Amino acid sequence: RVLGAEHMNTLITISNIAITLQHLSKHQEAEVLFREVISVRQRVFGPDHPATLKTRYSLCAVLYHQNKYGEAEAR
Repeated sequence: RVLGAEHMNTLITISNIAITLQHLSKHQEAEVLFREVISVRQRVFGPDHPATLKTRYSLCAVLYHQNKYGEAEAR
């Protein structure tokens, strides 16, 4: 069964992959996935949904590890 790109379980899986990449210090790859998930979650669930906010926090952590402090603060 295919859930679709905007299904909550699909987004959770992509976020989990991004978290794994982050733990492997593959921050640029994790950043790409977190941005993808944020884009969909903002459109589908809204910018203030807890899942959207949690993913934005994870993106900030990845940006921090890449020394992108200004961008992390802007998020």
